[in-house]
Amino acid sequence: MKKGISRREFLKGAAAGAVTVAAAGMLGACTTSGNDTPTTTPEPTPVPGGDGKYVTKAVGHESFVHVATTFFDGKITACEVLQHEETIGIGNYACARIPAAIVAAQSINVPNVRGASITSAAIKTAVKEAIELAGYNVDDFSAEVTKPTDNGVYEETADVVIVGAGTSGLVTACRLLEEGYSVTLIEKRDIPGGSMAMTYGGFATAGSQLQFNYDVDGAYAASTYGSVEAMMNFWKVMTKYHRTEFFTGEMPYMTAQYSTAGKVLDWMNSIGIGFNTIGNFEGATQYGFATPYMAPGCYEGGAGYAMMFMAQRVEKYPNGKIIYSTSVDQLIKDETGRVVGVHAKGENGAEYTITGKAVCLATGGFAKNKEMLQKYSKDYADFFFNCASCSTGEGIQMGIDAGGYVECENRPLPAYLSSYKSKFELAFIHSTAPGIMVNVKGDNIGNIISDNHYTMAKAKLNPENGDTFYYVFDEASAVKLRDSEAYGFNGYTAMFEKGEAVHYDTVAAAAEACNLPNLQASIDANNTAALSGEADAWGRKNCPYIETRTGIWMIQVDPTFYLTTAGLAIDVDCHVLNTDKQPIAGLYAAGDVCGSIEEKDAKQYGMGFDAALCYGYIMGETLKKEL
Repeated sequence: MKKGISRREFLKGAAAGAVTVAAAGMLGACTTSGNDTPTTTPEPTPVPGGDGKYVTKAVGHESFVHVATTFFDGKITACEVLQHEETIGIGNYACARIPAAIVAAQSINVPNVRGASITSAAIKTAVKEAIELAGYNVDDFSAEVTKPTDNGVYEETADVVIVGAGTSGLVTACRLLEEGYSVTLIEKRDIPGGSMAMTYGGFATAGSQLQFNYDVDGAYAASTYGSVEAMMNFWKVMTKYHRTEFFTGEMPYMTAQYSTAGKVLDWMNSIGIGFNTIGNFEGATQYGFATPYMAPGCYEGGAGYAMMFMAQRVEKYPNGKIIYSTSVDQLIKDETGRVVGVHAKGENGAEYTITGKAVCLATGGFAKNKEMLQKYSKDYADFFFNCASCSTGEGIQMGIDAGGYVECENRPLPAYLSSYKSKFELAFIHSTAPGIMVNVKGDNIGNIISDNHYTMAKAKLNPENGDTFYYVFDEASAVKLRDSEAYGFNGYTAMFEKGEAVHYDTVAAAAEACNLPNLQASIDANNTAALSGEADAWGRKNCPYIETRTGIWMIQVDPTFYLTTAGLAIDVDCHVLNTDKQPIAGLYAAGDVCGSIEEKDAKQYGMGFDAALCYGYIMGETLKKEL
């Protein structure tokens, strides 16, 4: 509660909040005819009428972005995002920057925040509506605004130059700055983070002090995640995840990762990054003991908060610097062949030559680069990848130009669910709102619980499934979908607010509306297994019962790929290797710019965020020893 607020004001605000929640629920109540467009409760429309404050909204990436715009004497005198549910570490930057830019420029045609374009566009759409409601001419507030130019040529030095201010780059930078080294990061977007803010925010650890402090009864120490040895023994015997044609029984890269994970957790905790309370609790969060989540929790912005914290921490050091909106186009070598710097160019025209004792590549993968997909993941070149727009592969190409090579190419890629219309991420929907997934005919596509990522991928690649899928669930799961207490996040409420979750009075109505002739049979077979407790056709014994007496809910979904596993070859100390498998002097790499850590050890991909965190830490430790 804010200081100075009265009890009456608090209760008034709480009542208003209750009305808002009720209205949001109504937005998800679809017509009984089974149409795709839901019936919504009309909201009051501001009466046009000159100067004053206008509250408008537009759909962003997650949900509605609510904006207040104030006019006086032909000008926008104030603009503020009042409320939003955009991704922390991405959309919040646009919510802070775009309104201020609109007021300063008196135009809605200010540049988008690169990396948060969807949210930027939503804010400008809401302000456009406010202009119209106020009775002003939109054209008068639509002058094209460009970023200031800078034709300067700059030469700088730092102990370490890091290309990419994402997960690995930020961890490495923080570790080095703590030891007194000077570090410059170069980030091509307007904001930091790469893919970090988009992740679930948890990572598997072994041997952390934080978890052992919790472990008063010894249960954690005795578990699979209680030690590096136990964890690695677990992965060695889990042969269903092995690439048998490559597996040798040794897993050096994963061993290095999990040997470091506990240290990473304790370090992050020690510098002020919070975690959702460790443990599994009755009636509360059920996921977070072996895999601690950054606070406030899974898909609740924890990774985004941690990312922003580290980016801010970098710039608090006098010898730490992040240069944004700037792309590195060349690595610089000295006469001995050692990599000693980079050349970069800013969007504003500025040119930089930055030299140092070492260069780190932390630029991410290449899922948004069609040419590289065709070369290194050809089976997936024609698919949409739901990932950060900055995943375009420049760092990999620079590493190749420096003498490195690519490994882990043309491996099977995992997928997760996105909504079909807005490509909204639904990666945990099978856990938060149990249901089944059916194909273009209404056939159940299989076990989406225990092997989610690769079941989704196989479904997408199987031509018999067609290109249309639906997630099917009942009213109980719909309640959980709006706010899952067990998994601690409520991000999927956007499916109701956007009208993508559609209710049908009967299974027959749903089957007819969506042309799914086998839907009833799929639900019946699932429910028979669920009630009997016996395994279904895919060996699953925990089938979710779908109650159809009150109708069913459906979301048209799309299994989407989201990352690439091919990348630069490195050793376990993050040295980029040349074609003779020897370190390239002065060049290091971590994160998705490298070949998948798990694929290197002949295990299918699963823990990319963990690898980026841990190998960012390892890269920092290696540099501290070698600088």
